[in-house]
Amino acid sequence: MFCNRCGERIADGSVFCNLCGARQGVVVPASGAQPGLPQAAPAPGYPVQSPGSSVAGYPPQAAMPPVQAGPPPMGTPYNPNAPVHPAAAPPLPKELKCSSCGATLKPSSGVALATCEYCGAVTTMGAGGSVEMFQRHFMLDNRLSNESATETGGKWLNKGLFRRKVAERSELGQVTLRFVPYWVVPTSAVADFEGTKNVTKTVQKGSEVEHEVEAVPVHDRIQLQRNMPFVAVRGYTKYQPEEGFEFELDSKMGFDKEQTGGVEIMDGDVSEQEAKAKAAAFAYRLAEEEANDRVDDLESIRVYPTTYDGELLHVPVWFMQYSHKGKPMFILIDGHSGEVMNGERPLFSLW
Repeated sequence: MFCNRCGERIADGSVFCNLCGARQGVVVPASGAQPGLPQAAPAPGYPVQSPGSSVAGYPPQAAMPPVQAGPPPMGTPYNPNAPVHPAAAPPLPKELKCSSCGATLKPSSGVALATCEYCGAVTTMGAGGSVEMFQRHFMLDNRLSNESATETGGKWLNKGLFRRKVAERSELGQVTLRFVPYWVVPTSAVADFEGTKNVTKTVQKGSEVEHEVEAVPVHDRIQLQRNMPFVAVRGYTKYQPEEGFEFELDSKMGFDKEQTGGVEIMDGDVSEQEAKAKAAAFAYRLAEEEANDRVDDLESIRVYPTTYDGELLHVPVWFMQYSHKGKPMFILIDGHSGEVMNGERPLFSLW
C-alpha cells in the first residue's frame, strides 16, 4: 500500500506512515500470500493451524512437511566451503516512525530490528531503507527474581563430582536482566552419506581362533528437524544458547511491552535471512556429527537443509558475571524456564 499523504510505499496494514507519520484510512488486509509473511508453519511449539486458517492477528500457515525417506533430494547440497559475504547494515531513513502507534523511532546505526519504546511493535529495516512492521513477534515472561537467579547460578557452579563449593569460593560480579531478541528458525535436513564401519569378525583357522577387522561399506540417510535459536544481536556471542538448548515455545505469548516490567528491551542487528543461513550451516554440522558417529571413516556426505520462516522471540535473560580464583567467567540463565542456557565454570575445583 501507499501513504495517503506523501505517496511513499509502506507495509500493507500500516496504521501510520513510517516516513511522514500520517495516519492512514481504513485498511483492508490483503488476502493470499504476502511478501515477508510466513507461508509454512514452524515445528512443534508454534500456533497449530490448518491450511488457510489463521490465529488472531497472524497470517495463514500450513504444517511443516515431514522429512520422507526415499531417493536423494533434488537441488544442490549445502556447501560448507562456499564464501560467506557479510550482510551490509541497511541504511536508516532520515526519520523513522512506528508502523503501529506512529511514535518516532530512534534506532542506532546498523540496527535491523527496532522495538518501539511506547507500544513494543518491531519495525524491520530492509534493503534500500525500506521499513515494515514485523508481525511474528513473541516473548516469554520472566519468572525469576535477582535472588532466585543467583541461587540457580550457584547450584549450576557446584554441579559435578569434582566441583566443591565453587559458588562459595567465587566472587559474584554484575547481574543483569535484559529482554534479548532471538530468531527461532524451524529447520529440517536430509543428509545422505557414505563411509565404512569397522566390524570385528571371528575366524576359525585350523585349531586357532582369530579376530579380524573388516571395513564394511555404509550407505545411509540422516533426517533431522529442529527449532534453532540464534541471538539477534551481533557480537553477543555469550548470549547464544549452547547446543541442544530449547526455549519453552509452548509458553510464548504475543509481545506485550507491559509484560516486561520496565526491563531493558534490546534491538537486534541480525536479519532473519542471516539467521536462516546460520541455521543451514548448523544443520550441516549436526548431520556431519551424526554421520561420524555412525561410521568409523566418513567418505562423503551431502546435506540438503530447508529453513522455514521463523519468529522473533524476546527472552528474559539473566547474565551473571563472576570470578573464580581471579579468572572472570559468566553464567547465562533463561529467566522464563530457570534453566542455564550457557556459561563457564572450572572443570574441577576441590579446594
